[in-house]
Amino acid sequence: MGGIILTQSRADARPALWSCHRARFIVSAPMSERLPFFQSSVFKILVYLLGTMLLGALLAPPLYWGGKQAVAEGWLEGGWLEGLHGSMERAKFSRYFNRAVLLAAVLLLWPVLRWLNAGKPKLGSASSDCGYGESMLRFFHLSPNRRWWSHLLVGFVIAGGTLLLLGWFYVGQGWYEVRDAGKPLTRILATALGTGLAVGLLEEFVFRGALHVVVAKWLKPRALFLVIAAFFAVIHFFNPPHGLEAGKVTATTGLWMVGEIFGHFFSQFANPSFLLAEFAVLFSIGLVLGYTRMKTGSLWLGIGLHAGWVFGVKTLSPMTTRAFAPAEMMPWLGDTLRVGVISCLVVSLTGLALWLWLRRRYGNPFAEHE
Repeated sequence: MGGIILTQSRADARPALWSCHRARFIVSAPMSERLPFFQSSVFKILVYLLGTMLLGALLAPPLYWGGKQAVAEGWLEGGWLEGLHGSMERAKFSRYFNRAVLLAAVLLLWPVLRWLNAGKPKLGSASSDCGYGESMLRFFHLSPNRRWWSHLLVGFVIAGGTLLLLGWFYVGQGWYEVRDAGKPLTRILATALGTGLAVGLLEEFVFRGALHVVVAKWLKPRALFLVIAAFFAVIHFFNPPHGLEAGKVTATTGLWMVGEIFGHFFSQFANPSFLLAEFAVLFSIGLVLGYTRMKTGSLWLGIGLHAGWVFGVKTLSPMTTRAFAPAEMMPWLGDTLRVGVISCLVVSLTGLALWLWLRRRYGNPFAEHE
């Protein structure tokens, strides 16, 4: 009873989590142990979250300076990175701040897992027999996925396709109007594709990869599924006020941005209908992405879905605008496809389709490892 040991259940049809069966990892402490709060997993997770915000605030200014320098020098201009070049050129400090926070979450992952004693092999284990790839999968509690490319493609097509169809439906109903984007369609699509893939890879690695491993120390699978989805939704409300200008960026601008973000976060509670309408969509997305991760034991389907949803939003946003007054159609429709009951229903139907597809494949997504 020295800890819960990750092994694969015989009833689980998912591919073998690891081929090196001798290497066994402790992933949680005995439930009977009562530790002081400052030694508990809860405290360590709180430190991880606060540390991520602080490190992100410190990394944001140099990341911003580096990005703008790359744009000025034209290092990414032309070729298949043209979309990234344009995105970096247009991005304000707030966008660099968001990416810096995600980068900080990745950088602090290994130290916090060591602190939580997760992923440390038992003394005498033969973990060195495993290759680097298998060790990394084991570290993130993931399974090999031989169909990663098909999962990535299917997820992208389903998510991106449904959002584009929804946008076309809105235009047909007169709720959205087509506008001149001021740039070629090919450039819009290339930028949306690059942004979608980058955001999908990074956010899935952070939320369904890194954070999943950390919080799994503390919660059982079903609770973990709900908590990660809720956190994913809430964290998207930590944005600076629309149109906020950082002015001249200095080494402390990131810390100033943290204060602005927290102030804006609490101010959004003054409009509960909008808050609930956007939260419902984001929470539904988090549930779908969490289910695919726990069902397949892989991030690839979730990366495809996430990239597809971002692609759909980034494609339609510059080409359409709402044809109704603010809040006139709430809670059904919002300014973007990320808000509204209709978008929530579309995401939920996407999740239902994925459940029907995957239900007889793999194993129980909420099975506890013995």
